[in-house]
Parts: sequence; C-alpha cells; structure tokens
Amino acid sequence: MNQPVHNPMEPSSSIRVMDEWQDTIPEDLYIPPAAFEILLEHFEGPLDFLIYLIQKNGFDLLQLDIAPIAAQYLSYMDAMKSLNIELTADYMVMAALLADLKSRLLLPKPSASVVVEKDPKQELIDRLETYLRVKQAAERLGQMPVLERDTFPSNVSLGHIAENREGYEASQLRDALFCIFNRPEPIIHQIQQEPVLLEERIAFIESRLESGEILHFEALLKPSQGRMGMVVTFMAILELTRQQKVTIIASGIEAPLAIQGVAA
Repeated sequence: MNQPVHNPMEPSSSIRVMDEWQDTIPEDLYIPPAAFEILLEHFEGPLDFLIYLIQKNGFDLLQLDIAPIAAQYLSYMDAMKSLNIELTADYMVMAALLADLKSRLLLPKPSASVVVEKDPKQELIDRLETYLRVKQAAERLGQMPVLERDTFPSNVSLGHIAENREGYEASQLRDALFCIFNRPEPIIHQIQQEPVLLEERIAFIESRLESGEILHFEALLKPSQGRMGMVVTFMAILELTRQQKVTIIASGIEAPLAIQGVAA
C-alpha cells in the first residue's frame, strides 16, 4: 500500500530548523538518510521484536503462522546488514531458528508411525507466551506508584517540644523498693493426684456387683481421680468382661454404659 507523499512546500505552523522557527520548509534543506533509520536496539531483544511483528500483523499467538513472520524478520535483518549495523548474536540465532522453521514447512509431514522430536514451533510459541506475560507484569509494576518518585513521605515538624524532667524524689523511690523486698513469698500448694491401680479398681467393681444390681458406668467413677480414674475403670470393666465375670448391658445407642455381674 503506497503512502501519500507530502509536498515539501506545504506550509506548516511548527517547523524548526537549526533551532530557528520557519514558516515554510526551506528548499535547500538536506535531511540525511540516517535520520530515518530505525535501529533494532530499540527492542529489548529478538523475542520483543517478534512480539512487535506479531502484534503489527494482527496474528494470534496460539495459532502463529511462521512463514510471514519469518519472512518479515529476515527482511529486517537484511535491511540492517545493508546499513552496516552490527547485529547482536541473539538476533542472529533467532534469524537462524526462523529460517529453519520456514524450511521445515516446505518438507512433507511425517507419518503418524514415525516418532519425531518436539515441535520447535511450539517451543518458540511457549517462549513468546512466557516473555509476553513477564513483559505485561513488568509494565503493570512500572505503572504502580514508586516511593520518592511518585509519592513522598510526609515530614511535618512540630517545633521544639520542652522535655518534662519532673519525677519522684529519691526517698519515695527508696520506700517503693523496700516494699518490693519486704513482700512475702507466695505460698504454692501443689495437689498430687491420687494414683489409680487397675487391681484395686477391679476389686472395687467386684465388691459392688455382689448385690446383683445393674451398675452404670458413672456410678463407678470417683470425681477426685479425674480422667485417669475414668480410663482405669473402663479397662477394669473390659478385663472383667474377658474373665466372663460381668455382662455389658446395652439399652440403646445413646444409652449410658451399664454392667451386671454374672451369676456363678
């Protein structure tokens, strides 16, 4: 598509030549060709250059057509070489990779039975996706406010504040220290838990079962023995059940545990 050519004599209201404002473009104005050169150093690398070409042509990154992108990239490389611009190794490696991918498109596709290596085109697309995500994240971070650049901490001076050095007299501090030294030591009373023996608990349950009545589990516990007494009592019931001296009575799922002695 041909771009419209502007008339060099077309009047302009903002023309500055050699730091002097002109109403019209001078007829003898010489513009060197190097003034319109676009260097690849404006891009951050070959991946950034490829992203630019893809977005410029409106291609989908997931369905990237290598042939036109490779042709444009290689043509840019040739143009840069013709301008005697030294290209970095990264751009040359990417040019070789695109040339290889472009040549692979001319070869027939292998049959399904032939095991081929990983698709280099997909590897390139994965690299471009990763680079694009990192670039977009960097742009979002660059838009955030930065301390000492966009925001500045407040620094408010309240002026001179007189220090209050009023305190207590030395005699009052001495009396307070004597009161601390003369405090009585706290009396600590430690309650020792009564030991619960399995043999004694078994004998206690057997003595309660001599009457032949049904005993509930709660009636066999002593509050002073705590959890240890509960566990030992339950183990004593299991031992007596194993010896076939007691029978566990179940009156329901949620009913309390009850036992009864076995008649001799």
